Amino acid sequence: MVQFERLLYVNFCKRITNGDENMKETIIFTRMMHAFHRIRKVNIVPNTGISKMEFLALQIIDKSKQEKNVSGIYVSELAKGLGIASSQTSRMLKGLEERKLIARIVDGKDRRNTCVFLTEKGREICKETQTYMKSYMCRVLKSMGEEQIEELIKLCNELADAMEKEANK
Repeated sequence: MVQFERLLYVNFCKRITNGDENMKETIIFTRMMHAFHRIRKVNIVPNTGISKMEFLALQIIDKSKQEKNVSGIYVSELAKGLGIASSQTSRMLKGLEERKLIARIVDGKDRRNTCVFLTEKGREICKETQTYMKSYMCRVLKSMGEEQIEELIKLCNELADAMEKEANK
């Protein structure tokens, strides 16, 4: 047991004996949030100088090109795909553009729209990161085993269903 979890468990045991029945739910929730936080903190992007969000943006831009057979994607579409505001997306794109991973073109039909596309360097970084992440996830899956991964997927889906159900009440 991790030191943090051990401390929570000891605290939980003390409170249960003192009649604090709601403490069990609090401990479980805290342990669950701690586990999710640890997963989120793992740096799974190789040392390419891009963040997880920037990698996701590069992937969405690349996927848009492949699916729609167009050279790029509008900033508003990218923001929607990333689940963040257009202003945040524009700030991130500025950094990617400065590093020559993307380029922008103002739409000739509607000057309010900007189309973003990957440069050759951006495509290389995206492909390198994808290859690394596939290899990384294969190693993780191999280390855990297929049976445990299937159980984890099942439990995560059940948790998501329960959370969505409660959120919609």
